[in-house]
Amino acid sequence: MILTLGDSVTWGQGLLDEHKLDRICAEGKPLARLAHSGALLGSPRDSSNQREHPEIPVGYPSIWQQMASVNDWNDIEVVILNGGINDVSLARILNPWIAAEQIAQLANQFCATEMERFLCKLVSLVKTEARVLVVGYYPILSGQSKPLDEKQPRMLMEMHGVATSSVAMNTTIEIGSLMPRIVENCITFWQASAKSLKSTVEAVNTAAARPICFFVDPGFTEENALWAGDPLLWQLTIELDAEDEVKALRDQECGSCYGDLVHIPEWGEWYTCCRASVGHPNVAGAAKISSQFMGLVT
Repeated sequence: MILTLGDSVTWGQGLLDEHKLDRICAEGKPLARLAHSGALLGSPRDSSNQREHPEIPVGYPSIWQQMASVNDWNDIEVVILNGGINDVSLARILNPWIAAEQIAQLANQFCATEMERFLCKLVSLVKTEARVLVVGYYPILSGQSKPLDEKQPRMLMEMHGVATSSVAMNTTIEIGSLMPRIVENCITFWQASAKSLKSTVEAVNTAAARPICFFVDPGFTEENALWAGDPLLWQLTIELDAEDEVKALRDQECGSCYGDLVHIPEWGEWYTCCRASVGHPNVAGAAKISSQFMGLVT
């Protein structure tokens, strides 16, 4: 059996089941998917009972909680997982006033220090011959990102809580001048998280005295980022909407969770929820990542 833990990337945000990367890799094998959108890596102390539809981005159950919910590890041959970006948070990564150095430090904290603690526990649970596949991240934005309208990156920022205007000063921030800083943060997280996850996998294997964990690089380049030449991510369209395969279903679930624009105070969460696929691997992107698993899922 294959077990999938993690956040929206391993959940397969916006994808039909047959296009999710773990389903492609499973090739007919039994699959248990506990990953969901928005999941925090969290800690062993997590105890929240909050559960929503997996397309709705919420922090819990954390990835620690996902692991703790497994009752029988005997049939699990492969664990596919990721984690860390929601602990760092897109509100920081997409914030031009957050220094890239801070993004790098946070990536190391959650993708190295905290992930190593998580993997050590996971390795103690799985059977000796099991494989743990740790999926890396990718550049959300890059120097090749060329949105058609400045409203697109503005909306992306606002979706994740980054203000692009000042009510007090009655001004709107000019996004173009800030894009290089946002891109720098995205590239920094991509590279720093990959370095941290690789070193963590090596450290856990050394401690376990066997090659049980494997880092899986998604294989994306800067050309595959949002609004770049060959995007492998679901886009935020010129109409400022999502474009994924399950948009109608997610819109319905988001409405059930947050209500409607007339009655709810959480209209921002509702608006973001409906566009939660933006920046996640599309059909071609998921296929690309699944191809990186070659030889690791048998």
